[in-house]
Amino acid sequence: MCVIIKFLLRKCKQLSALSLLVLWSSCTLAYEVLPFKDKVLDDYKNFYQFDRFTRIVGVGAVAGIAANSSIDREIYDWYQEDIRSDKTDDISKIVKYAGEGKYLLPLSFLASQAINFDPDSKVGAWGSDVARAYTLGLPFVWSTQYLTGASRPIELDGSDWRPFEDNNGVSGHAFVGAVPFLAIARNTDNDYIKYFAYFASGLAAWSRVNDGSHYTSQSILGWYFAYEVMDAVQKTNTINDGKLNYSIQPIIGGDTVGVSVQFTW
Repeated sequence: MCVIIKFLLRKCKQLSALSLLVLWSSCTLAYEVLPFKDKVLDDYKNFYQFDRFTRIVGVGAVAGIAANSSIDREIYDWYQEDIRSDKTDDISKIVKYAGEGKYLLPLSFLASQAINFDPDSKVGAWGSDVARAYTLGLPFVWSTQYLTGASRPIELDGSDWRPFEDNNGVSGHAFVGAVPFLAIARNTDNDYIKYFAYFASGLAAWSRVNDGSHYTSQSILGWYFAYEVMDAVQKTNTINDGKLNYSIQPIIGGDTVGVSVQFTW
């Protein structure tokens, strides 16, 4: 929790006061509302695992090759010259709002409160998953932004990683915008909704490339981090839903001494 607070303080200039309040409230809620508390702690355990970081390092290595070569710049120039148009700009103006933390953070927090009124609320479950994903993922995204140290296209002619020189190596918009739709995709059995949600989860990332705010590798990393974070959240949900409850009681009577173990599921 202290790590989260430190990152919040470092990013206070980039987030609105309301967004900071919401993130802090989400962290507080995790320690006050059951089973939210246990789920957040399990989210961190399920995210910081060796196999997950093996995948993240693999994707990061591919992104690093694109960033530290001419690939990123060539894709950027091609898109800006041959693809970008007034129509793509109009679409981007709309979909980029999905990646605005000052809107999504309060929305997810408010939606999560529906659980307090109806434990089976789908809106509340969605809000809880999204709020937990932000609480888990944003510190990781922020630290990686500084660790890569890359800049925006409008800042430097290249996306080379320069550790701690800048903070745009991972697209925050791509991460924030992907989480709400990935939460839908991971919790529906309707294939049409699932595939649409996966498609929509990448729109905020695309808008950053279209607007020239991020290189392709930076947007891909933002989306991929959201995918891994949501996978950890979903793993927590699955484990908690199927968790065994047990009790252990001593047995003493007559000539019998032992232990009774009872399981319920």
